[in-house]
Amino acid sequence: MKRTLLLCAAAALALGLDLGTESIVSAQQQAPAVKTVMDEPLVGGTYEQMLMQEVSLQPNANVAWHIHPDGHEITYVMEGEVTLKRDGVPDHVFKAGEGLHLNANVPHAAQAGASGAKLLIVRTKPKDKPVAQPVQRTN
Repeated sequence: MKRTLLLCAAAALALGLDLGTESIVSAQQQAPAVKTVMDEPLVGGTYEQMLMQEVSLQPNANVAWHIHPDGHEITYVMEGEVTLKRDGVPDHVFKAGEGLHLNANVPHAAQAGASGAKLLIVRTKPKDKPVAQPVQRTN
């Protein structure tokens, strides 16, 4: 029950940036610090794994274009700000206290603000799929 309440609370506060793996951060920049807060199997649905991660981005860090293969992402900005980029949608700045959800397989990129950013990300995904996969920008 506590686990369900925690997941619901995180989802209620959440947003969905996609900043999951070190391989999608520009090679010139320090990789984001990722601390997995929760990682457990999901039972009784389409998704088999749920991750809750704390991600810290350095000031002005760029996160390259990527997708979350067949996985959803809900992100809550704990500190700082981050700009989310998606094809066909104007860039949007999310500040501390804001959040969003990204549907599976949506190409996107991000950039941390001048003071960096700390994010709480909840991801649901098939167990056999990676958290993130680099993609080429479509426009």
